[in-house]
Amino acid sequence: YRAWREKFAGDSSVVGRRLVEPLLRTEYTIVGVAPPGFDYPAGADYWIPMWSGWQSTVSAFAVARLAPGASVAAARDEYVSIEQRLEPALTLRGAHAATFAETVLGNVRPVLALLTSAVALLLLIACLNVGNLLLLRASSRAREIAVRRALGARVRDIVQQMLVEALAIGVTGGVLGFGVANVVLRLLVAYAPPGLPRLDEVQLASEPIGVAAAVALFTVLLFGVGPALVAARGDLGSPLRLDSRTGGETARRRLVRQVLVASQIALATVMLAGASLLVRSLARLEGQDMGFVSDHLSILWYSWNAQRDHSDSTLASLGDRVVHSIRGIRGVTAATQLIVPPMLGNGVWQVRFEAEGQLAEDASKNPMFPTEMCGQDFFRTLGVPLVRGRTFTDRDDASSPLVAIVSASVARRLWPNQDPIGKRIRVPGAKPENFIGADGWRTIIGVARETHLRTLREASPMVFLPSLQGFWQGSIAIRSTAALTALLPALRAAGLAVDPDVALWQSQTMDEILAPSLAQPRLGALLMSTFGFAALLLAAIGLFGVMAALVRDQTREFGIRMALGATPQRVRADVLLRAGIIAGIGAAVGLVVAFMASRLLTSLLFQVSATDPIALGLACLVLAGVAAAAAYLPARWATTIDPVQALRAD
Repeated sequence: YRAWREKFAGDSSVVGRRLVEPLLRTEYTIVGVAPPGFDYPAGADYWIPMWSGWQSTVSAFAVARLAPGASVAAARDEYVSIEQRLEPALTLRGAHAATFAETVLGNVRPVLALLTSAVALLLLIACLNVGNLLLLRASSRAREIAVRRALGARVRDIVQQMLVEALAIGVTGGVLGFGVANVVLRLLVAYAPPGLPRLDEVQLASEPIGVAAAVALFTVLLFGVGPALVAARGDLGSPLRLDSRTGGETARRRLVRQVLVASQIALATVMLAGASLLVRSLARLEGQDMGFVSDHLSILWYSWNAQRDHSDSTLASLGDRVVHSIRGIRGVTAATQLIVPPMLGNGVWQVRFEAEGQLAEDASKNPMFPTEMCGQDFFRTLGVPLVRGRTFTDRDDASSPLVAIVSASVARRLWPNQDPIGKRIRVPGAKPENFIGADGWRTIIGVARETHLRTLREASPMVFLPSLQGFWQGSIAIRSTAALTALLPALRAAGLAVDPDVALWQSQTMDEILAPSLAQPRLGALLMSTFGFAALLLAAIGLFGVMAALVRDQTREFGIRMALGATPQRVRADVLLRAGIIAGIGAAVGLVVAFMASRLLTSLLFQVSATDPIALGLACLVLAGVAAAAAYLPARWATTIDPVQALRAD
């Protein structure tokens, strides 16, 4: 659908038109247009039928719809048994199978579990906050309710009024909340980290809306109507006896509200600790030394006519000529061939090498090393420094002795405590036509620094081979001073100048390639930080309300103390001390809970412990600062009380 709209301008007569695929020069007829939103695999613009001639040369994924009641594991085992029966020579031992959601979205369960827990905590904090405010409101109206009952009002009338008021608060807040949620969701989709799959399909669904509405209504009814009902059915004398001398509320209610605030602070501490850990982890992930320079680096993919001569040597020569043509473009500072683009994972093109002098039994235990076939300017283009030795040159071609460069970890694995320069490796049993050379032995000419070329989170032990002694598959890396979009016309022309069949069909900056690997950590840190800020704000509001009520309730006490000589600084310090005790107890409980829940975060963190003292200390420091700010204004009010007015108040 996207290709029909963008490349054929929505032409209704597109069915029946013909297309030519550039690689094999195969002609196709368009027979249909897919519906909007269908783009599996991600980014696909065309689908062509697979024919039997591809079976031996092209790997593929199978998409299957399971029978009712069948599991993914059962389908996988059944497939393995069928394949073993049909192709016993393959010696197939296992297969990978996954649900469609896991394939498209990746392993999102840990981050979803974390965010769901964060939402639940934030919702609980909001409920506690609303409950605290409603309890404060109920306590201030206890005297009013008692007077109304004394004048003849029925319990049913009072409860009915409170119910209507609570419903009005709940419905108004719910409507406003859904409006804000809709706006925030649009902002999240618009400004979310790039690389997240199916982000355009995110929308408010009925299930979370129903849950949120039910919880909001329950909270308002519980804390809004419950205390009023207790007051309406309770003793009439107690509320009437409460005055400025005894305080406007009972000690039990005051304790309940302080416990609610401490609970908010504890939950806020848990969320702030989680947010701090994720932010530190993201900073470590983005700021790590990847062993290569990602700035101003881009990857290009070229295609060619595969129906012509496509031997390894011909393709190697073609790639070399395209690279030389690209180097002449103004704004391009370096260019090189490569086989495996960055961030495809360590499982792509792995090779088990044999070190010269190893016994066959020992060589069979060597690990599979990710291998790269690269041009002579590879290390300069990607900014990968050599620890020892030399890099490839244009003399390292098919007519010269075979050479290789290894990363430092490969050198340590194959030649521990030895100088790897001059050592030799080969692929056991490799055919000469596949590994150029009668015996396949390659001499190590250099040792490269460890890099994160294949995966972002861990360094890849790699073996580098010169493309002129191997082959080329169409990928080229360039380093440029100009933006990639500005260079695209010249990059297309550079390929066509070498061969009219060489076409640039895709290009990506290194930032775009890294985006999917960073998308989930960035989203997790963004949402947890937002939730943590909201939780902190709610806890501060709760603490402010409790301390303001305390100051109001003890106006007479503060007036008497200042009349007897207490300084404003002493009164302010007493109020801040009470706030500090509430916040301290809540923070201590929150830290204990954070330690207990740290396992939820372990799989999401990078080079940061789930009990990292810096992150937890930072969370406590922020919480202490906000709590002090929330309590300062009520404490200041306490110092402005006029002793004469306080003693006259009743």
